[in-house]
Amino acid sequence: MLFVPAPIAMELIIDHRHDGGMVFSNQKNSDLYWEALVQIGKNNKTGAEELATAIKNHQNVYLISSWKEVHPKEVSSFFDRLLISTVNRSPQLLSYLGLFESIGIREHNAYLDDLSIVALKQGFYEMKENFASIEKYNLSEVPADQKLSFQTFSWMIQSLNMGEPFLYHSYPVNQMFGVVQDLTVLFTLFHPFGSEEDVANYLSRLNQIPKQFSQLIDLLKMQQDMGILPPRFALEKSIQMIERFIQPPAEKNIFYLHLQEKTKQAAALSKAKSLIGGKVYSAYRMLKKHLEGMLKGAKYDHGVWALPQGDKYYAYCLRVHTTTDLTADEIHDLGLKEVDRIEKEMHALFAKGGLDDPKKGAGELLLELSKNKAFYFANSSEGRRECIAAFEAILERSRKALWPLFRLKPEAAVEIKQVPKHEEEGAPGAYYYPPSIDGSRPGVFYVNLGDMNNLAKYQMETLAVHEAEPGHHFQCSIQNEMQLPLLRKIATGYTAYVEGWALYVEKLGYEEKFYSTIFDQLGHLQYDLLRAARLVLDTGIHRKRWSREKAIQYMEKVTGMAKEEVVSEIERYFVLPGQACAYKIGQLKILQLREKAKAVLGERFDIRDFHDVVLKTGSAPLAVLEEAVNAYIASTGSLNPVDR
Repeated sequence: MLFVPAPIAMELIIDHRHDGGMVFSNQKNSDLYWEALVQIGKNNKTGAEELATAIKNHQNVYLISSWKEVHPKEVSSFFDRLLISTVNRSPQLLSYLGLFESIGIREHNAYLDDLSIVALKQGFYEMKENFASIEKYNLSEVPADQKLSFQTFSWMIQSLNMGEPFLYHSYPVNQMFGVVQDLTVLFTLFHPFGSEEDVANYLSRLNQIPKQFSQLIDLLKMQQDMGILPPRFALEKSIQMIERFIQPPAEKNIFYLHLQEKTKQAAALSKAKSLIGGKVYSAYRMLKKHLEGMLKGAKYDHGVWALPQGDKYYAYCLRVHTTTDLTADEIHDLGLKEVDRIEKEMHALFAKGGLDDPKKGAGELLLELSKNKAFYFANSSEGRRECIAAFEAILERSRKALWPLFRLKPEAAVEIKQVPKHEEEGAPGAYYYPPSIDGSRPGVFYVNLGDMNNLAKYQMETLAVHEAEPGHHFQCSIQNEMQLPLLRKIATGYTAYVEGWALYVEKLGYEEKFYSTIFDQLGHLQYDLLRAARLVLDTGIHRKRWSREKAIQYMEKVTGMAKEEVVSEIERYFVLPGQACAYKIGQLKILQLREKAKAVLGERFDIRDFHDVVLKTGSAPLAVLEEAVNAYIASTGSLNPVDR
């Protein structure tokens, strides 16, 4: 699962906006900041640094930039305008990107995002202006090398515009992601350190948490008045997460400990301790109290069908995540067929290993397999260290066995880390954060090791392939390293492409016999079965109004996963409608396109060429990916063998 801060995820791009008045302190020259960002995107480091110098010296610079026009003549300038309108309200997003820091601009790191209702509306209407503008361009007149980007942005803006009736439907506080988790990631991973200014900015951000939580509570109140409430369990687990956060004394809090790792300034540490023990903890208690009050009206068993215009909202979520027009009923039926196909394949594999029992379903056989203690690391610090080392060994083997299937390979490194302790409950089993665009921060493959009994050794190979190499780390790093409009590198929220690729390479590993033993092969098929079951479950919950218990029972029966893991998965689908459907739909489309290329090209087909096309396309709607593959097939098929 790929995690990015909410403003970058395409379906949430308007959720966390800032007033703009406090992204940078020097408002007199605010346009210079954005021009510098444009120059960074064009790899003009010298020009960007000159602008940074002008900003620092408070020089009066008259700037003529076509991106400042409502409808720039050149579509590339419109891309620049779209980039600026995406980032200009979010200092937290700018910290994640780490681009301004490369030219010595750091002041945005002193601020948090404005989560006020006014800011949310401002962001949306700015997007509507962009939608009106992009419709004026004619695709036939767009330069050939920019057509894919134009189509990708056009789909994104159109989809966001369609989401206007659902502007307040997402859950900003839940057990998986949202404002609280965003702050933890910001303070412990994305806030830069390298100067005294960074330390001061860290303290400034701590001081602003009460204001952001106050804005958040106002939003939650408005949602509640509209009849938008998350399921009860999402509130309960969010409350528990906050309780864990404020439980230790300030000097043992994760925010303080992280700062302590980065600086030895006694005054700064003393100030941080005072802020965390005072304002910060008070803000978290205030949010906790409000969430406790929301429990009175919250229920366990409702999908988004219970929200205003719930069925239409779910159809919108499916479109956003799958980038298709498949209906919920079509996706549900596809899931049932995929579950049946994979179960038959698993029975054949069980039989090959002498483990099959025709009287038992695949899920029951998997559950029996999972009870063998030999497949688990010790539930201890030593066991967790051994697990991380085993993942590192898997990736080393992947680099030898699977990398030859690719010409494009990432320059950025990937690290494996344990999910922070206070976030383990409710967090997925694993997820990935992309590297910074400037290469200063590696990609991170996070593994949830809260309970080592939830991760069987035979699941680790397919998990590493999915999250790291050649899965998410390949696609995200390569996209960062290509010559694409900067916004293409930022907007990675096309879930069907992103998760479809990761699931596709899981299958590729299976085809290439990368999985070491029959148990590792079963582990792969179990994950594939899970993604097929998600089609049934997500649509079951949000379209067919399945209860939480019915969904849990179905998933236990089909996947053979442990009850605790099943509950975490099911509760994820409740708060993130449609997202879980994108994995299998994206995988099936990529496999379909590969088979089409094989059939048409015959001996001219080279899997490395196909992988190049998919990776070079970057995160995009599936229709845009299909057009890119069709163009590759046509151009390759027209070449003579000697030309290749």
